[in-house]
Amino acid sequence: MKLPDTDLPSNKKFGLFFAFVFIVVAWRFFAHDATTFAIISVVAAIAFFIISFVKADILLPLNKAWMGLGLLLGMIVSPIVLGVIYFGLFTPISMIMRAMGRDELGLKMQTSGSHWKVRADDAAQGSFKNQF
Repeated sequence: MKLPDTDLPSNKKFGLFFAFVFIVVAWRFFAHDATTFAIISVVAAIAFFIISFVKADILLPLNKAWMGLGLLLGMIVSPIVLGVIYFGLFTPISMIMRAMGRDELGLKMQTSGSHWKVRADDAAQGSFKNQF
């Protein structure tokens, strides 16, 4: 998969972010008495921290892979979330409005001679001067 032309965060920021993530993971493992995994996470955090300051260019392939994973997940999750919103929110509202006889878009055929909407009040000439 070719990545679109997106700006990657700097390799130093990427490394520091993952050092922080591994510290949080290590803290969670220590809280649940999983010391082996906690020690592995601390070592990974220290490694990312040191690499971020010494030779940040080593992290470029990981940075690109992380960005690619994010784009891939975005392509999968975004349509699902939008579909849930559409079918979970807009569709029930439209069905309720149809059941109540509302026609907000004016899609029903009118039996009158004109399709013009009847205006309730008389328009004053001043209302056309400053429309916005």
